[in-house]
Order: sequence, then C-alpha cells, then structure tokens
Amino acid sequence: MNKLVLMLLYMMLAGVGQLFAQLPASVYITAGQSNADGRVYNTQLPTYLKDGYRHLNYKNVTSASNGKFEQRSFDNPKQRWAFCDVVNYLIDQQSQSPFYSIKCTEGGTSIDTAATAPTKPVWFADAEWIDANKAYRGDILTGKSLTKSLIEGFYYCVDSTLSKLAQGYDVKAIMWHQGESDRKKADHYYKNFKEMILYMRNAIYAKTGDETDKNLPFILGTVPHGSRQYSSGVEAAQLKVAAELPNVYVIDLSKSPLGKDVLHFDSAGTDNLGRQMFKKLIELNLVVE
Repeated sequence: MNKLVLMLLYMMLAGVGQLFAQLPASVYITAGQSNADGRVYNTQLPTYLKDGYRHLNYKNVTSASNGKFEQRSFDNPKQRWAFCDVVNYLIDQQSQSPFYSIKCTEGGTSIDTAATAPTKPVWFADAEWIDANKAYRGDILTGKSLTKSLIEGFYYCVDSTLSKLAQGYDVKAIMWHQGESDRKKADHYYKNFKEMILYMRNAIYAKTGDETDKNLPFILGTVPHGSRQYSSGVEAAQLKVAAELPNVYVIDLSKSPLGKDVLHFDSAGTDNLGRQMFKKLIELNLVVE
C-alpha cells in the first residue's frame, strides 16, 4: 500500500514538473530613470536579497551589445540595488521555473529631447526622430535613443537566448518609473509618453509575433509628491495616458519615502515600490506559480 501511495505521489509530481516545463518562460522588463536604475547602495541591501535567486536570469541591456543573461549579485558595496531586484526576488519565491528579467535604465533622463542637457540620452519615440537616431550604448556621440537601447537589447536577448528555449517565452509586462526629468516640459509629456508606450509595444510585437504584445501590460509608478522634482503636470499626463490606453496601470507613490536628497527612493521606498509592482503583477495574473 505504501509503495502504491509513493508511486502515485511520484506520478503527480512528475506531471506537475512536466506542466512547468511546458509553460513559456516569463520575461519581465524594467525601464526608466534613476529611481528605476536604483540609488540605494548594496551596503543597505535587505537581508532577504543576500541569499540571491534560485530561478532568475538577469540582463541589463542599457549599454549591452549581446543578449546573454547573467546571475544577479550584490557583492560590490559600491554598486546599487533597485525596485526590480525586489520584484525579481518575490517572483523567484513564487516561481518553480526559470524566468528572465531585462533592465534598461539611465539616471537623469527625460522623454522629451529638450527637457534635459544635450549630453543626456532620451526616451523620445517620435517616429521621424527615432528613425534618425541610434541606440544609446554608453556614449552619447554614437547614439541618443534609450527606447532603441531597450528594444535592441530585447532583440539581442531573444536572438541569443529566449528564442532557443524549448518551452518558448512570454513577455509579461514593462515596469516603468520616470518623469522627474520631464518636469520642465510637462506640457509635452502626454504626447511623448503615449508615443513611447505604443512604440515599445509595437516593437516587441514585431519580434515576438504575439498579438497580445500589442497591448502589453505597462505598469508605472508615480513620482512622490515630496520629491523636489515632482511635477503635477507630468503626473496628470501619466494618469490621462493610463485612462486612454489599454493595460496601462498606475501605482500611486505620492506618499512614498525618499532619501536625504529628497529625490530618490531610500531603502524603504525602493522596497515598497518593488512590493507594489509585484502586487500588481499578481493582480493581473502575470506571475507563474
């Protein structure tokens, strides 16, 4: 009798394993400026992140020229962690199979080309401008487009890794935090932000061929009202875009804690945004258990 029970249990577990093996690998994208890039040093790393990840495959494509995923580590005390690291940890705890995280972030960057210094890359996605400019790869003299950095980086990841997965892959969402650097051109933000989301979605769809990616979930966090670079105009534009485009979701961070610079999330604020992003992913059924 015991042998029969053990055999049935083994068959059930094997069936679950086969189910997970057949599900497409989940892919999550993070993008934005400094609060997406992360401004809390690893010396203030939460205890739970020190043990690392079991299932995560990670790639920062901001200045990458290949799509080979890596392990995410926090060994260097001079480097920093971000909200996506929290999201990835929570997904890692929930998941029973490998998943993929792609990041493209750069501090002090706007969408509008005139909102920041000409030495900064931008997220501008006007069709004519983006056709005339190359991807930013760490040198503003060779490329200014961060949107192209993200999309080309994603393409590298597909060609090098994701397209070769036996089970396939499924892009789940783009997670975004940005807006501070557009405060001086807040009246342009609605048009710029909407164009950028549509460009990203269409470019991802062009690679995946998955019709659902035309409306890929886009989750954004607002700028805290206590930030010295908060703009009510930028926030209003974000809310308007979210109301008009399908599958654009807003996380209210108006009361989120900030660091001493009154600009960047402190450890608690970074952790909070990561948990809020994960909560939204769960609500939208975008995390495979």
